[in-house]
Amino acid sequence: MHMVKRYLAWTLVAILGLSVVALAGPTVIKVWESEGYGLEAVEQTIESLVPGIDLQISQYPYNELRMKLSTTLATGDPSVAPDIVMVDSIWLGEFVEGSYLANLSDVVSKEATDWFPAFRDGSQWPAGSGKYYGIWYDTDVRATMYWPDLLQKAGVNPGDLLYWNTAIPAIKKLNDALASEGIGGFRLDMGGAYAADFFFYPLLWSEGGDILKTVNGKLEPAFNSEAGVRALQFLVDLVKKAGVEPQMQCFWGNDWAARKWAVYIHGNWATSESRFPNTTAQEREQKVAVLPYPVSEPGKVPVTLSGGWIMTIPAILQQKAPDRFAEACKVLQAYIRADVMAEYGSALARIPVRAALMAEPYKSQLAKNIEFFNFYSELASIARVRPAIPQWNQVADAVFEAMQKAIFQGVDPQKALDDAATKVRSILGS
Repeated sequence: MHMVKRYLAWTLVAILGLSVVALAGPTVIKVWESEGYGLEAVEQTIESLVPGIDLQISQYPYNELRMKLSTTLATGDPSVAPDIVMVDSIWLGEFVEGSYLANLSDVVSKEATDWFPAFRDGSQWPAGSGKYYGIWYDTDVRATMYWPDLLQKAGVNPGDLLYWNTAIPAIKKLNDALASEGIGGFRLDMGGAYAADFFFYPLLWSEGGDILKTVNGKLEPAFNSEAGVRALQFLVDLVKKAGVEPQMQCFWGNDWAARKWAVYIHGNWATSESRFPNTTAQEREQKVAVLPYPVSEPGKVPVTLSGGWIMTIPAILQQKAPDRFAEACKVLQAYIRADVMAEYGSALARIPVRAALMAEPYKSQLAKNIEFFNFYSELASIARVRPAIPQWNQVADAVFEAMQKAIFQGVDPQKALDDAATKVRSILGS
Protein backbone atom coordinates (compact mmCIF):
# COMPACT_ATOMS: atom_id res chain seq x y z
CA MET A 1 0.00 0.00 0.00
CA HIS A 2 2.84 2.36 0.88
CA MET A 3 4.51 1.73 -2.47
CA VAL A 4 1.24 2.42 -4.30
CA LYS A 5 0.86 5.80 -2.56
CA ARG A 6 4.44 6.73 -3.41
CA TYR A 7 3.85 5.79 -7.08
CA LEU A 8 0.69 7.87 -7.24
CA ALA A 9 2.44 10.83 -5.64
CA TRP A 10 5.29 10.75 -8.13
CA THR A 11 2.82 10.37 -11.01
CA LEU A 12 0.92 13.45 -9.84
CA VAL A 13 4.14 15.46 -9.56
CA ALA A 14 5.16 14.43 -13.07
CA ILE A 15 1.77 15.37 -14.50
CA LEU A 16 1.73 18.73 -12.75
CA GLY A 17 5.28 19.40 -13.86
CA LEU A 18 4.41 18.73 -17.46
CA SER A 19 1.38 20.98 -17.14
CA VAL A 20 3.51 23.82 -15.84
CA VAL A 21 5.92 23.42 -18.76
CA ALA A 22 3.02 23.32 -21.22
CA LEU A 23 1.46 26.43 -19.72
CA ALA A 24 4.79 28.27 -19.78
CA GLY A 25 4.91 28.04 -23.56
CA PRO A 26 7.93 28.58 -25.80
CA THR A 27 10.97 30.63 -24.80
CA VAL A 28 10.74 34.15 -26.19
CA ILE A 29 13.88 35.35 -27.97
CA LYS A 30 13.82 39.12 -28.46
CA VAL A 31 15.69 40.35 -31.53
CA TRP A 32 16.37 44.01 -32.28
CA GLU A 33 17.25 45.20 -35.75
CA SER A 34 17.40 48.40 -37.75
CA GLU A 35 14.29 49.39 -39.66
CA GLY A 36 13.94 47.45 -42.90
CA TYR A 37 16.76 45.07 -42.07
CA GLY A 38 14.85 41.85 -42.75
CA LEU A 39 15.72 39.02 -40.35
CA GLU A 40 12.02 38.12 -40.57
CA ALA A 41 12.85 36.43 -43.88
CA VAL A 42 14.23 33.40 -42.01
CA GLU A 43 12.15 33.65 -38.81
CA GLN A 44 10.22 30.41 -39.38
CA THR A 45 13.40 28.59 -40.37
CA ILE A 46 15.14 29.59 -37.13
CA GLU A 47 12.14 28.58 -35.03
CA SER A 48 12.16 25.15 -36.69
CA LEU A 49 15.90 24.72 -36.10
CA VAL A 50 15.72 25.72 -32.42
CA PRO A 51 12.61 23.98 -31.03
CA GLY A 52 10.79 25.65 -28.18
CA ILE A 53 11.57 29.26 -29.08
CA ASP A 54 9.42 32.13 -30.27
CA LEU A 55 11.32 34.87 -32.10
CA GLN A 56 10.00 38.35 -31.48
CA ILE A 57 11.74 40.69 -33.91
CA SER A 58 11.47 44.44 -33.33
CA GLN A 59 12.61 47.14 -35.75
CA TYR A 60 13.79 50.62 -34.87
CA PRO A 61 14.97 53.56 -36.99
CA TYR A 62 18.75 53.53 -37.38
CA ASN A 63 19.65 56.30 -34.91
CA GLU A 64 16.92 55.25 -32.49
CA LEU A 65 18.28 51.69 -32.39
CA ARG A 66 21.74 52.90 -31.38
CA MET A 67 20.40 55.15 -28.63
CA LYS A 68 17.83 52.63 -27.35
CA LEU A 69 20.43 49.88 -27.19
CA SER A 70 22.91 52.10 -25.36
CA THR A 71 20.42 53.33 -22.75
CA THR A 72 18.84 49.91 -22.25
CA LEU A 73 22.11 48.08 -21.69
CA ALA A 74 23.37 50.84 -19.41
CA THR A 75 20.65 49.92 -16.90
CA GLY A 76 22.31 46.55 -16.25
CA ASP A 77 18.86 44.94 -16.17
CA PRO A 78 18.66 41.77 -18.31
CA SER A 79 14.85 41.77 -18.20
CA VAL A 80 14.68 44.77 -20.55
CA ALA A 81 17.56 43.77 -22.82
CA PRO A 82 17.20 42.03 -26.18
CA ASP A 83 18.55 38.50 -26.55
CA ILE A 84 20.10 39.21 -29.94
CA VAL A 85 20.77 42.56 -31.56
CA MET A 86 22.14 43.74 -34.88
CA VAL A 87 24.72 46.51 -34.48
CA ASP A 88 26.18 48.62 -37.25
CA SER A 89 29.77 47.50 -37.77
CA ILE A 90 31.07 51.00 -36.93
CA TRP A 91 29.41 50.82 -33.49
CA LEU A 92 31.35 47.73 -32.42
CA GLY A 93 34.25 49.43 -30.65
CA GLU A 94 31.96 51.83 -28.82
CA PHE A 95 29.73 49.07 -27.44
CA VAL A 96 32.57 46.70 -26.58
CA GLU A 97 34.50 49.45 -24.81
CA GLY A 98 31.32 50.19 -22.88
CA SER A 99 31.21 46.51 -21.75
CA TYR A 100 27.82 46.09 -23.40
CA LEU A 101 28.53 43.12 -25.70
CA ALA A 102 29.35 39.53 -24.80
CA ASN A 103 32.60 37.91 -25.85
CA LEU A 104 31.30 35.28 -28.29
CA SER A 105 34.62 33.75 -29.32
CA ASP A 106 33.59 30.29 -28.10
CA VAL A 107 30.30 30.59 -29.96
CA VAL A 108 31.35 31.80 -33.44
CA SER A 109 35.12 31.51 -33.92
CA LYS A 110 35.05 28.05 -35.55
CA GLU A 111 32.39 29.00 -38.08
CA ALA A 112 33.99 32.42 -38.67
CA THR A 113 37.02 30.87 -40.37
CA ASP A 114 34.84 30.77 -43.50
CA TRP A 115 34.18 34.54 -43.42
CA PHE A 116 35.99 36.86 -45.81
CA PRO A 117 38.97 38.50 -44.05
CA ALA A 118 37.54 42.01 -43.62
CA PHE A 119 34.33 40.72 -42.06
CA ARG A 120 36.08 38.13 -39.91
CA ASP A 121 38.52 40.68 -38.50
CA GLY A 122 35.80 43.30 -38.27
CA SER A 123 33.74 41.06 -35.98
CA GLN A 124 36.58 41.12 -33.45
CA TRP A 125 37.66 43.81 -31.03
CA PRO A 126 40.28 44.99 -31.40
CA ALA A 127 40.04 44.09 -35.08
CA GLY A 128 42.02 40.93 -35.80
CA SER A 129 42.61 40.20 -32.11
CA GLY A 130 40.80 36.86 -32.12
CA LYS A 131 38.19 38.12 -29.63
CA TYR A 132 34.78 37.94 -31.30
CA TYR A 133 31.94 40.10 -30.04
CA GLY A 134 29.51 38.91 -32.67
CA ILE A 135 29.63 37.93 -36.31
CA TRP A 136 29.22 40.03 -39.47
CA TYR A 137 25.90 38.95 -40.95
CA ASP A 138 25.44 40.89 -44.17
CA THR A 139 27.26 43.49 -46.16
CA ASP A 140 27.30 45.69 -49.23
CA VAL A 141 29.91 46.60 -51.80
CA ARG A 142 30.50 49.80 -53.72
CA ALA A 143 31.31 49.86 -57.41
CA THR A 144 31.23 51.96 -60.58
CA MET A 145 27.86 51.64 -62.33
CA TYR A 146 26.97 52.91 -65.79
CA TRP A 147 24.30 52.91 -68.47
CA PRO A 148 25.87 51.21 -71.53
CA ASP A 149 23.55 52.93 -74.01
CA LEU A 150 24.42 56.40 -72.68
CA LEU A 151 28.14 55.70 -72.95
CA GLN A 152 27.63 54.43 -76.49
CA LYS A 153 25.62 57.51 -77.37
CA ALA A 154 28.44 59.75 -76.14
CA GLY A 155 31.11 57.66 -77.86
CA VAL A 156 32.79 56.66 -74.60
CA ASN A 157 34.51 53.30 -74.14
CA PRO A 158 33.62 51.75 -70.75
CA GLY A 159 37.25 50.69 -70.40
CA ASP A 160 38.18 54.36 -70.13
CA LEU A 161 36.49 54.44 -66.72
CA LEU A 162 39.03 52.01 -65.28
CA TYR A 163 41.93 54.46 -64.96
CA TRP A 164 42.18 57.97 -63.60
CA ASN A 165 43.91 59.52 -66.59
CA THR A 166 41.34 58.16 -69.07
CA ALA A 167 38.31 58.58 -66.79
CA ILE A 168 38.75 62.36 -66.59
CA PRO A 169 38.36 63.03 -70.36
CA ALA A 170 35.71 60.29 -70.66
CA ILE A 171 33.55 61.89 -67.98
CA LYS A 172 34.01 65.33 -69.55
CA LYS A 173 32.89 63.86 -72.86
CA LEU A 174 29.81 62.38 -71.18
CA ASN A 175 28.97 65.69 -69.55
CA ASP A 176 29.25 67.55 -72.86
CA ALA A 177 27.29 64.98 -74.86
CA LEU A 178 24.41 64.42 -72.43
CA ALA A 179 23.91 67.85 -70.83
CA SER A 180 21.20 68.86 -73.31
CA GLU A 181 19.12 65.90 -72.12
CA GLY A 182 19.50 66.83 -68.46
CA ILE A 183 21.80 63.86 -67.79
CA GLY A 184 25.03 64.24 -65.86
CA GLY A 185 28.17 62.38 -66.84
CA PHE A 186 29.25 61.42 -63.30
CA ARG A 187 27.79 61.97 -59.85
CA LEU A 188 30.16 63.08 -57.08
CA ASP A 189 28.22 62.98 -53.81
CA MET A 190 29.38 65.54 -51.25
CA GLY A 191 26.30 65.60 -49.04
CA GLY A 192 27.94 64.38 -45.84
CA ALA A 193 30.80 62.52 -44.20
CA TYR A 194 29.65 59.29 -45.87
CA ALA A 195 31.06 60.77 -49.12
CA ALA A 196 34.51 59.61 -48.04
CA ASP A 197 33.16 56.05 -47.82
CA PHE A 198 32.19 56.14 -51.49
CA PHE A 199 35.06 58.13 -52.94
CA PHE A 200 38.10 58.83 -50.78
CA TYR A 201 38.79 55.67 -48.76
CA PRO A 202 38.57 53.17 -51.66
CA LEU A 203 40.90 55.32 -53.76
CA LEU A 204 43.25 55.75 -50.79
CA TRP A 205 43.42 51.98 -50.27
CA SER A 206 44.00 51.22 -53.96
CA GLU A 207 47.02 53.54 -53.80
CA GLY A 208 48.43 51.54 -50.89
CA GLY A 209 47.41 53.96 -48.17
CA ASP A 210 45.34 53.55 -45.03
CA ILE A 211 43.03 55.60 -42.85
CA LEU A 212 44.81 54.99 -39.54
CA LYS A 213 47.98 53.22 -38.42
CA THR A 214 49.28 51.95 -35.09
CA VAL A 215 52.50 53.51 -33.81
CA ASN A 216 53.92 52.39 -30.48
CA GLY A 217 50.57 50.90 -29.54
CA LYS A 218 48.60 54.05 -30.38
CA LEU A 219 46.42 54.89 -33.35
CA GLU A 220 47.54 57.77 -35.54
CA PRO A 221 46.19 59.26 -38.78
CA ALA A 222 47.65 57.81 -41.97
CA PHE A 223 45.31 59.27 -44.61
CA ASN A 224 47.55 62.31 -45.22
CA SER A 225 50.18 60.15 -46.91
CA GLU A 226 51.22 60.43 -50.56
CA ALA A 227 48.50 57.89 -51.35
CA GLY A 228 45.88 60.08 -49.68
CA VAL A 229 47.04 63.18 -51.52
CA ARG A 230 46.86 61.38 -54.87
CA ALA A 231 43.37 60.10 -54.10
CA LEU A 232 42.07 63.52 -53.09
CA GLN A 233 43.73 65.17 -56.07
CA PHE A 234 41.84 62.83 -58.40
CA LEU A 235 38.55 63.94 -56.83
CA VAL A 236 39.58 67.57 -57.28
CA ASP A 237 40.42 66.84 -60.92
CA LEU A 238 36.96 65.36 -61.49
CA VAL A 239 35.56 68.79 -60.64
CA LYS A 240 38.22 71.05 -62.14
CA LYS A 241 39.07 69.10 -65.29
CA ALA A 242 36.04 66.92 -66.04
CA GLY A 243 33.43 69.50 -65.10
CA VAL A 244 31.72 67.35 -62.47
CA GLU A 245 29.39 69.35 -60.24
CA PRO A 246 29.40 68.01 -56.66
CA GLN A 247 25.94 67.06 -55.39
CA MET A 248 24.81 68.05 -51.92
CA GLN A 249 21.81 65.76 -51.61
CA CYS A 250 21.90 61.98 -51.77
CA PHE A 251 19.07 59.92 -53.26
CA TRP A 252 20.79 56.58 -52.55
CA GLY A 253 20.67 55.33 -56.11
CA ASN A 254 17.15 56.35 -57.06
CA ASP A 255 18.38 59.19 -59.28
CA TRP A 256 20.78 56.92 -61.12
CA ALA A 257 18.08 54.29 -61.68
CA ALA A 258 16.01 57.14 -63.16
CA ARG A 259 18.82 57.76 -65.68
CA LYS A 260 19.84 61.13 -64.27
CA TRP A 261 23.52 60.08 -64.43
CA ALA A 262 25.52 58.07 -66.94
CA VAL A 263 28.15 56.91 -64.42
CA TYR A 264 27.60 56.45 -60.71
CA ILE A 265 29.77 55.18 -57.86
CA HIS A 266 27.44 53.72 -55.27
CA GLY A 267 26.44 50.68 -53.22
CA ASN A 268 25.23 47.50 -54.89
CA TRP A 269 21.67 48.23 -53.77
CA ALA A 270 21.48 50.78 -56.59
CA THR A 271 21.37 47.95 -59.15
CA SER A 272 18.95 45.81 -57.15
CA GLU A 273 15.22 45.20 -57.54
CA SER A 274 14.63 47.88 -54.90
CA ARG A 275 15.68 50.44 -57.54
CA PHE A 276 14.31 48.52 -60.53
CA PRO A 277 10.95 47.12 -59.34
CA ASN A 278 9.44 44.06 -61.00
CA THR A 279 12.63 43.04 -62.76
CA THR A 280 14.72 39.90 -62.44
CA ALA A 281 18.43 39.83 -61.73
CA GLN A 282 19.03 38.72 -65.31
CA GLU A 283 16.93 41.58 -66.68
CA ARG A 284 18.88 44.10 -64.64
CA GLU A 285 22.14 42.71 -65.97
CA GLN A 286 20.86 43.52 -69.47
CA LYS A 287 19.92 47.08 -68.49
CA VAL A 288 22.97 48.33 -66.60
CA ALA A 289 26.63 47.44 -66.17
CA VAL A 290 29.24 47.57 -63.41
CA LEU A 291 32.98 48.04 -63.11
CA PRO A 292 35.43 48.19 -60.21
CA TYR A 293 36.68 51.53 -58.91
CA PRO A 294 39.08 53.38 -61.20
CA VAL A 295 42.75 53.10 -60.27
CA SER A 296 45.65 55.39 -61.04
CA GLU A 297 47.46 52.95 -63.33
CA PRO A 298 47.42 49.35 -64.58
CA GLY A 299 48.59 46.90 -61.95
CA LYS A 300 46.92 48.70 -59.06
CA VAL A 301 44.20 46.61 -57.41
CA PRO A 302 40.82 48.35 -57.07
CA VAL A 303 39.40 48.10 -53.56
CA THR A 304 35.86 48.56 -52.34
CA LEU A 305 34.57 49.70 -48.97
CA SER A 306 31.94 47.52 -47.32
CA GLY A 307 29.62 48.33 -44.47
CA GLY A 308 27.36 45.91 -42.70
CA TRP A 309 25.70 44.62 -39.57
CA ILE A 310 27.05 42.39 -36.82
CA MET A 311 24.84 39.91 -34.97
CA THR A 312 25.66 39.94 -31.28
CA ILE A 313 24.36 39.27 -27.76
CA PRO A 314 24.34 41.69 -24.80
CA ALA A 315 26.94 41.00 -22.12
CA ILE A 316 24.32 41.45 -19.39
CA LEU A 317 22.73 38.12 -20.38
CA GLN A 318 26.04 36.33 -20.07
CA GLN A 319 26.57 37.90 -16.66
CA LYS A 320 23.12 37.80 -15.07
CA ALA A 321 20.86 35.54 -17.17
CA PRO A 322 22.94 32.51 -18.20
CA ASP A 323 19.94 30.42 -19.28
CA ARG A 324 18.79 33.15 -21.65
CA PHE A 325 22.34 33.59 -22.88
CA ALA A 326 22.57 29.88 -23.69
CA GLU A 327 19.33 30.02 -25.69
CA ALA A 328 20.45 33.17 -27.50
CA CYS A 329 23.69 31.43 -28.48
CA LYS A 330 21.72 28.53 -29.98
CA VAL A 331 19.66 30.96 -32.02
CA LEU A 332 22.72 32.89 -33.20
CA GLN A 333 24.39 29.65 -34.26
CA ALA A 334 21.27 28.73 -36.23
CA TYR A 335 21.32 32.08 -37.98
CA ILE A 336 24.91 31.62 -39.16
CA ARG A 337 24.40 28.22 -40.74
CA ALA A 338 25.36 28.44 -44.40
CA ASP A 339 21.96 27.17 -45.59
CA VAL A 340 20.14 29.74 -43.45
CA MET A 341 22.37 32.56 -44.65
CA ALA A 342 21.76 31.48 -48.24
CA GLU A 343 18.01 31.57 -47.65
CA TYR A 344 18.31 35.01 -46.06
CA GLY A 345 20.60 36.36 -48.79
CA SER A 346 18.39 35.02 -51.57
CA ALA A 347 15.22 36.51 -50.06
CA LEU A 348 16.74 39.96 -49.56
CA ALA A 349 19.44 40.03 -52.27
CA ARG A 350 22.27 40.35 -49.73
CA ILE A 351 25.91 40.05 -50.77
CA PRO A 352 27.75 37.05 -49.22
CA VAL A 353 30.12 37.61 -46.31
CA ARG A 354 31.59 34.10 -46.44
CA ALA A 355 33.19 31.76 -48.94
CA ALA A 356 30.67 28.92 -48.60
CA LEU A 357 27.98 31.07 -50.21
CA MET A 358 30.09 31.50 -53.35
CA ALA A 359 29.97 27.75 -53.99
CA GLU A 360 27.17 25.36 -54.91
CA PRO A 361 24.45 24.70 -53.98
CA TYR A 362 24.17 28.19 -52.51
CA LYS A 363 25.68 30.07 -55.44
CA SER A 364 22.86 29.22 -57.83
CA GLN A 365 20.26 30.00 -55.19
CA LEU A 366 21.69 33.47 -54.58
CA ALA A 367 22.52 34.31 -58.19
CA LYS A 368 18.85 34.02 -59.14
CA ASN A 369 18.05 37.15 -57.13
CA ILE A 370 21.38 39.01 -56.98
CA GLU A 371 22.49 40.72 -60.17
CA PHE A 372 26.21 40.59 -60.98
CA PHE A 373 26.55 37.97 -58.25
CA ASN A 374 30.04 36.78 -59.20
CA PHE A 375 31.39 40.33 -59.52
CA TYR A 376 29.90 41.57 -56.25
CA SER A 377 31.01 38.46 -54.38
CA GLU A 378 34.58 38.85 -55.61
CA LEU A 379 34.56 42.47 -54.49
CA ALA A 380 33.32 41.42 -51.04
CA SER A 381 36.06 38.83 -50.75
CA ILE A 382 38.75 41.56 -50.95
CA ALA A 383 36.77 44.42 -49.39
CA ARG A 384 38.07 46.77 -46.71
CA VAL A 385 36.03 48.17 -43.81
CA ARG A 386 36.15 51.30 -41.69
CA PRO A 387 37.92 51.10 -38.31
CA ALA A 388 35.17 50.57 -35.71
CA ILE A 389 36.81 52.77 -33.10
CA PRO A 390 34.58 54.67 -30.64
CA GLN A 391 35.80 57.98 -32.14
CA TRP A 392 35.02 57.00 -35.71
CA ASN A 393 32.31 59.59 -36.37
CA GLN A 394 34.66 62.41 -35.33
CA VAL A 395 37.45 61.02 -37.50
CA ALA A 396 35.10 60.73 -40.46
CA ASP A 397 33.97 64.32 -40.02
CA ALA A 398 37.58 65.54 -40.06
CA VAL A 399 38.35 63.66 -43.28
CA PHE A 400 35.20 64.98 -44.93
CA GLU A 401 36.18 68.51 -43.96
CA ALA A 402 39.48 67.98 -45.80
CA MET A 403 37.55 66.84 -48.88
CA GLN A 404 35.36 69.95 -48.69
CA LYS A 405 38.34 72.29 -48.40
CA ALA A 406 40.14 70.76 -51.38
CA ILE A 407 37.11 70.40 -53.64
CA PHE A 408 35.17 73.57 -52.84
CA GLN A 409 37.77 76.01 -51.54
CA GLY A 410 40.77 75.09 -53.65
CA VAL A 411 42.97 74.24 -50.66
CA ASP A 412 45.98 72.13 -51.60
CA PRO A 413 45.10 68.45 -50.92
CA GLN A 414 48.25 67.91 -48.85
CA LYS A 415 47.46 70.88 -46.58
CA ALA A 416 43.78 69.91 -46.29
CA LEU A 417 44.70 66.38 -45.23
CA ASP A 418 47.48 67.55 -42.90
CA ASP A 419 45.03 69.86 -41.13
CA ALA A 420 42.59 66.97 -40.79
CA ALA A 421 45.36 64.75 -39.43
CA THR A 422 46.13 67.32 -36.73
CA LYS A 423 42.49 67.22 -35.65
CA VAL A 424 42.42 63.44 -35.67
CA ARG A 425 45.54 63.22 -33.50
CA SER A 426 43.74 65.32 -30.93
CA ILE A 427 40.60 63.18 -31.23
CA LEU A 428 42.59 59.97 -30.75
CA GLY A 429 44.79 61.43 -28.03
CA SER A 430 47.89 60.38 -29.93
